[in-house]
Amino acid sequence: MLVKSEIRVPSIENRVSRIGMRILITAGGTREYIDPVRFISNASSGRMGYALARAALKAGHKVILVNAPTTRRPPSEAKIIEVETAAQMFEAVKKHFEKCDCLIMAAAVADYTPAQPAKTKIKKTAKHLTLKLKPTTDILKWAGKNKKKNQIVVGFALEDKAVRARAEKKLREKNLDMIIANNYAAIGAEESTVQIKTPDREWLRFSQATKTAIAGRLIKLIEKGKS
Repeated sequence: MLVKSEIRVPSIENRVSRIGMRILITAGGTREYIDPVRFISNASSGRMGYALARAALKAGHKVILVNAPTTRRPPSEAKIIEVETAAQMFEAVKKHFEKCDCLIMAAAVADYTPAQPAKTKIKKTAKHLTLKLKPTTDILKWAGKNKKKNQIVVGFALEDKAVRARAEKKLREKNLDMIIANNYAAIGAEESTVQIKTPDREWLRFSQATKTAIAGRLIKLIEKGKS
């Protein structure tokens, strides 16, 4: 059930019209290849990103959906850009960011990628295998640093403890306009509880609602700057 509350986002409502935004959304979970057939990934279903895309389209906005691997069917009205890795997602976001009014980073982007992926399939032996990983580019931080005055950057924070504290730190350090916090129970689930924070307002909580319902409320918050 959605909990009714009040939140205003002055920094947003002065920068966008209520209709006709160009919204760039990322969805799914990236794959970071160890060799040509094996990869590191996560359990993201892409459900939240797809729900946001459909809610934005329903509200009359144009949507570019940067889609990491998922079994879900993307909305046909959106422009779909298929990617696999965090590096490919970064390139797609960089390419389209300048012309968008709002970026919503709903994808589960890998934090690390193999430093030297093998060019051929790694054969099994009796020896232990050690993988050396390097950090991926922080797409959200890049967007927060490079956004213009009329652009909105929205991020997600999936945390297993100190959820609000960690999400608020992310909001501040990455120069975001909105952060949506949840925990790992949200991965792949049809329903979720999320908490939302903007730089100058208190937390807003949506309790155990479908991701479709949450997405609709989030798009309205971005449009109007209030619940």
